[in-house]
Amino acid sequence: MKTIAVLCGRYLPGYKDGGPVRTLINLTDCFGERYRFKVITNDRDHGDTEPYPNIKYDAPNYVRNAEVWYLQPGGFSKNAILKSVADADLIYVFGPFNDYAYKTMWLKKIGKIRQPVYVASMGSFSHGAFQIKNKKKQLFIKACKLFGIFKKIIWSVTSNIEKEDVQRTIGQNANCIIAEDLPRKVDHLEFKCKESDRLKVIFLSRICKKKNLSFALEILKKVQCKVDFDIFGNIEDKAYWDKCKTIINDLPDNVNTNYVGIADSNKVIELFSNYDVFLFPTLGENYGHVIFEALAGGCIPIISDQTPWNDLETNNCGIAIPLTQEELFVKGIEKIADLKKNDLIEMKQCANQYAQNKYRQSVANSGYKKIFD
Repeated sequence: MKTIAVLCGRYLPGYKDGGPVRTLINLTDCFGERYRFKVITNDRDHGDTEPYPNIKYDAPNYVRNAEVWYLQPGGFSKNAILKSVADADLIYVFGPFNDYAYKTMWLKKIGKIRQPVYVASMGSFSHGAFQIKNKKKQLFIKACKLFGIFKKIIWSVTSNIEKEDVQRTIGQNANCIIAEDLPRKVDHLEFKCKESDRLKVIFLSRICKKKNLSFALEILKKVQCKVDFDIFGNIEDKAYWDKCKTIINDLPDNVNTNYVGIADSNKVIELFSNYDVFLFPTLGENYGHVIFEALAGGCIPIISDQTPWNDLETNNCGIAIPLTQEELFVKGIEKIADLKKNDLIEMKQCANQYAQNKYRQSVANSGYKKIFD
């Protein structure tokens, strides 16, 4: 059995990082009996000052289908990385900009690491995502190119779009393999619309610039239909949340808004099934697990076109819209609000069926098999 060493910022029982944690959970759930996954990660969740309870250090913690090694703050030293990956056949790194990532890439460059090193770009080079802290990222890229750090790295991307993003930033010679993220398993659901003239809309993601909640709120300023808008997510950027609260205070009377808190990651699909629309004008997603989970729950995504999910409208289960077309977001929401009850139920069922089909295709054709084998 091959050993895959995975270096990442957070893993279970953490949940605040959202998609990256879900990506790894789904990966180990699907292939954990085929490969030995050795996950090296931080000992606490994003922003927490205390470690997870009841964990062991310098010893494996068996979490679902993975062997997890937790490191204390500052624990990703070069020596610790070398020690952790010594028994691995392959090294898989989540994201390019973290300390463990550039240290691993440097160790590969100077020949201390001999195994293949794959770096998941994690949507880091999409236009929207790359604009956040742009100067620091550009300096990092220039330094890595100068020292030839990327030359021995293989990039794991989830789509041709992400491959183009990587090659535009790193260079056309960047070696990329497409391995679409694996979704979680989907059950068939039956949907009934509640007796109400109010459209139930949800935002569920980390609250930070990249996820673009402020844009969603600006859209809701302009809708004429009655909307109940619930916001779920970890407040990662407090200054940005303050900006959002200012917009919330300026919303019209036809829009009721409520910040609910952090959703239980194990019950996300069930949560989505209680809503009609998932409003998510994200600046960029390399995959977007939360979009898949909305579909699985029969919640209609109205999202930006900065994700791989741009075929929703042709499958009668959502809309993907350019961020420059704010009026189309408004029209999309009002179109769903105007649907007859049976038409809305049909659209919810299409969304769930789309998710079921996507799960089967993803597992059968997974590019991860090509990487790991």
